[in-house]
Amino acid sequence: MRVTEQIDALEIMGVNSASYLILPKILSSLFIFPVLVLFSMVLSIWGGWMAGMFTNCITSHDYLYGIQYAFRPFNITYALIKTEFFAFIIASISAYHGYYVNGGALEVGKASTRAVVYSNILILLFNVLLTQLLLT
Repeated sequence: MRVTEQIDALEIMGVNSASYLILPKILSSLFIFPVLVLFSMVLSIWGGWMAGMFTNCITSHDYLYGIQYAFRPFNITYALIKTEFFAFIIASISAYHGYYVNGGALEVGKASTRAVVYSNILILLFNVLLTQLLLT
Protein backbone atom coordinates (compact mmCIF):
# COMPACT_ATOMS: atom_id res chain seq x y z
CA MET A 1 0.00 0.00 0.00
CA ARG A 2 2.93 2.32 0.52
CA VAL A 3 4.13 1.56 -2.99
CA THR A 4 0.84 2.73 -4.48
CA GLU A 5 0.65 5.68 -2.02
CA GLN A 6 -2.47 4.40 -0.28
CA ILE A 7 -0.86 4.80 3.14
CA ASP A 8 0.00 8.40 2.32
CA ALA A 9 -3.64 9.00 1.37
CA LEU A 10 -4.80 7.59 4.71
CA GLU A 11 -2.40 9.85 6.59
CA ILE A 12 -3.55 12.90 4.63
CA MET A 13 -7.14 12.09 5.62
CA GLY A 14 -6.07 12.09 9.27
CA VAL A 15 -6.32 8.34 9.80
CA ASN A 16 -3.68 6.69 11.96
CA SER A 17 -2.64 4.33 9.19
CA ALA A 18 -0.52 2.04 11.37
CA SER A 19 -3.30 1.23 13.81
CA TYR A 20 -5.88 1.11 11.02
CA LEU A 21 -3.89 -1.41 8.96
CA ILE A 22 -1.81 -3.38 11.48
CA LEU A 23 -4.04 -3.78 14.55
CA PRO A 24 -6.82 -5.75 12.79
CA LYS A 25 -4.26 -8.20 11.41
CA ILE A 26 -2.74 -8.82 14.82
CA LEU A 27 -6.09 -9.15 16.59
CA SER A 28 -7.53 -11.49 13.99
CA SER A 29 -4.40 -13.65 14.15
CA LEU A 30 -4.65 -13.85 17.92
CA PHE A 31 -8.26 -15.04 17.66
CA ILE A 32 -8.12 -17.32 14.61
CA PHE A 33 -4.79 -19.18 15.07
CA PRO A 34 -5.94 -20.96 18.28
CA VAL A 35 -9.14 -22.02 16.53
CA LEU A 36 -7.10 -23.45 13.68
CA VAL A 37 -4.81 -25.29 16.10
CA LEU A 38 -7.75 -26.83 17.97
CA PHE A 39 -9.35 -27.77 14.66
CA SER A 40 -6.13 -29.44 13.50
CA MET A 41 -5.85 -31.35 16.80
CA VAL A 42 -9.36 -32.74 16.41
CA LEU A 43 -8.80 -33.62 12.76
CA SER A 44 -5.48 -35.33 13.46
CA ILE A 45 -6.99 -37.50 16.20
CA TRP A 46 -9.94 -38.33 13.96
CA GLY A 47 -7.63 -39.01 10.99
CA GLY A 48 -5.47 -41.35 13.07
CA TRP A 49 -8.55 -43.20 14.22
CA MET A 50 -9.85 -43.50 10.65
CA ALA A 51 -6.46 -44.70 9.36
CA GLY A 52 -6.27 -47.30 12.09
CA MET A 53 -9.80 -48.48 11.40
CA PHE A 54 -9.46 -48.71 7.61
CA THR A 55 -6.12 -50.52 7.71
CA ASN A 56 -7.18 -52.85 10.54
CA CYS A 57 -3.95 -52.02 12.38
CA ILE A 58 -5.69 -51.16 15.63
CA THR A 59 -9.14 -51.58 17.06
CA SER A 60 -11.29 -48.60 17.91
CA HIS A 61 -11.24 -49.54 21.58
CA ASP A 62 -7.42 -49.76 21.70
CA TYR A 63 -7.02 -46.46 19.86
CA LEU A 64 -9.33 -44.59 22.22
CA TYR A 65 -7.70 -46.24 25.23
CA GLY A 66 -4.26 -45.17 24.00
CA ILE A 67 -5.39 -41.58 23.55
CA GLN A 68 -6.96 -41.49 27.01
CA TYR A 69 -3.99 -43.23 28.62
CA ALA A 70 -1.41 -40.76 27.34
CA PHE A 71 -3.61 -37.65 27.56
CA ARG A 72 -2.34 -34.72 29.60
CA PRO A 73 -4.67 -31.69 29.62
CA PHE A 74 -1.72 -29.31 29.96
CA ASN A 75 -0.59 -30.26 26.45
CA ILE A 76 -3.59 -28.45 25.01
CA THR A 77 -2.94 -25.40 27.17
CA TYR A 78 0.73 -25.50 26.21
CA ALA A 79 -0.13 -25.63 22.51
CA LEU A 80 -2.55 -22.71 22.81
CA ILE A 81 -0.05 -20.56 24.73
CA LYS A 82 2.58 -21.18 22.07
CA THR A 83 0.02 -20.48 19.37
CA GLU A 84 -0.76 -17.05 20.80
CA PHE A 85 2.91 -16.10 20.86
CA PHE A 86 3.50 -17.42 17.36
CA ALA A 87 0.40 -15.65 16.02
CA PHE A 88 1.62 -12.34 17.41
CA ILE A 89 5.09 -12.86 15.96
CA ILE A 90 3.84 -13.80 12.51
CA ALA A 91 1.28 -11.00 12.27
CA SER A 92 3.41 -8.22 13.72
CA ILE A 93 6.57 -8.95 11.75
CA SER A 94 4.68 -9.39 8.50
CA ALA A 95 2.71 -6.21 9.08
CA TYR A 96 5.85 -4.26 9.96
CA HIS A 97 7.70 -5.31 6.84
CA GLY A 98 4.65 -4.73 4.68
CA TYR A 99 3.98 -1.31 6.18
CA TYR A 100 7.50 0.03 5.74
CA VAL A 101 8.33 -1.37 2.29
CA ASN A 102 9.46 1.21 -0.28
CA GLY A 103 10.00 0.92 -3.99
CA GLY A 104 8.25 -1.34 -6.44
CA ALA A 105 7.17 -4.94 -6.82
CA LEU A 106 10.71 -6.24 -6.40
CA GLU A 107 11.05 -4.60 -2.99
CA VAL A 108 7.67 -5.99 -1.94
CA GLY A 109 8.93 -9.49 -2.74
CA LYS A 110 12.15 -8.87 -0.82
CA ALA A 111 10.22 -7.49 2.16
CA SER A 112 7.92 -10.51 2.27
CA THR A 113 10.93 -12.84 2.12
CA ARG A 114 12.57 -10.91 4.97
CA ALA A 115 9.35 -11.10 6.99
CA VAL A 116 9.17 -14.88 6.56
CA VAL A 117 12.83 -15.33 7.51
CA TYR A 118 12.60 -13.09 10.57
CA SER A 119 9.35 -14.73 11.66
CA ASN A 120 10.87 -18.20 11.38
CA ILE A 121 13.92 -17.21 13.39
CA LEU A 122 11.85 -15.59 16.14
CA ILE A 123 9.44 -18.53 16.24
CA LEU A 124 12.35 -20.92 16.74
CA LEU A 125 13.76 -18.70 19.48
CA PHE A 126 10.42 -18.30 21.26
CA ASN A 127 9.72 -22.01 20.88
CA VAL A 128 12.88 -22.79 22.86
CA LEU A 129 12.14 -20.11 25.46
CA LEU A 130 8.51 -21.11 25.96
CA THR A 131 9.40 -24.78 26.16
CA GLN A 132 11.98 -24.06 28.84
CA LEU A 133 9.60 -21.82 30.78
CA LEU A 134 6.48 -23.99 30.56
CA LEU A 135 7.85 -27.52 30.67
CA THR A 136 10.57 -27.28 33.31
